[in-house]
Amino acid sequence: MTSQELYKLIHETILPESLAIMQTKGEAYSGREDTLDNFKRCAKLADVPIEKAWFVYFVKHFDALNAFIRGDYCDSEPIKGRIIDMQNYLWLLAGILHEQNRLESTHDRQSDTQTPVKKGSNTPTS
Repeated sequence: MTSQELYKLIHETILPESLAIMQTKGEAYSGREDTLDNFKRCAKLADVPIEKAWFVYFVKHFDALNAFIRGDYCDSEPIKGRIIDMQNYLWLLAGILHEQNRLESTHDRQSDTQTPVKKGSNTPTS
């Protein structure tokens, strides 16, 4: 496949389908007010950061793609749909990180100057 053939596939087929699915599924899951609301609700219910809630949804599609590559995929949804869903979940992660002002970040949440806090505690580790 040439670069031009790939760009044509992306531009004329995959991207339009991706955007259409994102709009319809996004509104069904989160409504029109906040595209990320579904992740925020799930994160709150599970008491985890929003990116962990996002990751659970993303991994579902990753597992399907992995099954396809292994030859074990049996699903009513064509693999193209899973690829588009994964792409859309990456766009949603970009939205989550943008909302947190972390999209351009080169570090995780914890700054290099913070003292690590022991899990389950509010006390810094030594």
